[in-house]
Amino acid sequence: MLLNATANDLALIAVMRRYFQLKDESNALKGRLEAARKDAGDEIGRFYDPRTNVPHAEDLLAWHRLRKEMEELMSLAASWGRGASIEGCAVAAAAIGVDGWPDAHVTVE
Repeated sequence: MLLNATANDLALIAVMRRYFQLKDESNALKGRLEAARKDAGDEIGRFYDPRTNVPHAEDLLAWHRLRKEMEELMSLAASWGRGASIEGCAVAAAAIGVDGWPDAHVTVE
């Protein structure tokens, strides 16, 4: 079977690849933070406030940045699902690189 993928479809693939990469990073970071919180015996609210938890502030802010980017990516995927073009998004542009999109003809057996 031969499937034709549009540039917009390939953009969705790039968006979702980035989303799952960030999800793995976010989960790993959250796991490390939660282990540190339990070791310290801190309350959740206090530990996860970067203003009161200076030793872990950088990681806490990084976790928030990861989550924000994941939300933006999911918003792009939702837009694609409603028929919008996401080809021009930064994630798709990064996936395209200098050589353009790879061959959009995909064979599925």
